Amino acid sequence: MIYWEIFCYLLAIGYALLILIYFIGWLLIPSSLKGFRSQPTHGFSVIVPARNEALSIEKCLLGIIKQNYPKHLYQICVINDHSTDNTLEKIEWVQQKFPGVSVQLINAETHGITGKKASITLAVSMAKHPYIVLTDADCTRGEDWLSAIDEHIQTRNSKMIYAPVFFGSGNLFEKAQSLEFAGLVGIGGAAIQLKNPNMCSAANLIFSKDAFNKVGAYEGNEHIASGDDEYLLHKIFKAYPNAVSFLKDQRAIVKTSPNTTVDELAQQRRRWVSKSTKYENRYITAILVGAYFYNVSMPLNLILGFWNPVFWTILLVQFGLKMFVEGLMLGIVLKFFKETKLLLLLPLVQPFHIFYVIVIGIWANVQTYTWKERELS
Repeated sequence: MIYWEIFCYLLAIGYALLILIYFIGWLLIPSSLKGFRSQPTHGFSVIVPARNEALSIEKCLLGIIKQNYPKHLYQICVINDHSTDNTLEKIEWVQQKFPGVSVQLINAETHGITGKKASITLAVSMAKHPYIVLTDADCTRGEDWLSAIDEHIQTRNSKMIYAPVFFGSGNLFEKAQSLEFAGLVGIGGAAIQLKNPNMCSAANLIFSKDAFNKVGAYEGNEHIASGDDEYLLHKIFKAYPNAVSFLKDQRAIVKTSPNTTVDELAQQRRRWVSKSTKYENRYITAILVGAYFYNVSMPLNLILGFWNPVFWTILLVQFGLKMFVEGLMLGIVLKFFKETKLLLLLPLVQPFHIFYVIVIGIWANVQTYTWKERELS
């Protein structure tokens, strides 16, 4: 029993220290200079992969078209990845409605390719501007999105930028996802600031076309369905360790929709977790494994407590420490997103989060998953 107790406390201390390090990392990320406004300088090719996005693609494209940024300095490249709904018609309508804006339609089927990585690679090769901005077809953004990105590049000269993403939410189920995802964004940004990047999101990811080509794009992980964002982050950071940054600017926030059903959430998280054992940097895998065992140990202590109440004491320490450090981290990240009220859900969400981490961690690595009506592994 003594060895198990020591093991549990070590996991708790290790996890707490890790989150506190990320907390410091987030604080160290420089915010964009208030009042700083420069003349637009950089050209952007905004790439929007789309598969069965008829319900959202129009709103997404209109948000990009309405940017307060010179129209000659950006283009929109939409990749229709074998959509089976009327996504194609929606894109063509936008093209016709706004002939003065460069909206390029690329049909993956015409080029004989399938999948997000192949689609992005093709779009990058056809892009006419030096910087690529990846976003998802279900995302919305403010009118100064591209201006914020341009100003950041002017001040930081970055080869790759991870910009903030937030889940818009309505009901309790969606708010719980927003809370969790805000934490992931905060950790991703903090890790980049600490020169040890781990995660990012292709919903708001910027990189230079030159860097993308020099690191060989997705070469070496084309066979992995997910990871079009994180694997690229790791490759570019390895080549340009001082030119990868997080854009801490509220004007650059992109909002996307959370999952509406438990099945959608499970499939998405399985897709994310499925690449956890395939990272080249084993440090990231080790952290994920440690965090997983930390979550597993808590329900075990709950069960063992019926045999010996000492295990419940261990559980209280573990759970209390987890709540404290995660509350600190989420507090400062949610303040940035102006959504601090979501922090009130933390005590309610925690037990469910522990359970789903345990289930998804196993499930994602033993079975295929379905995404956009495709079965993937």
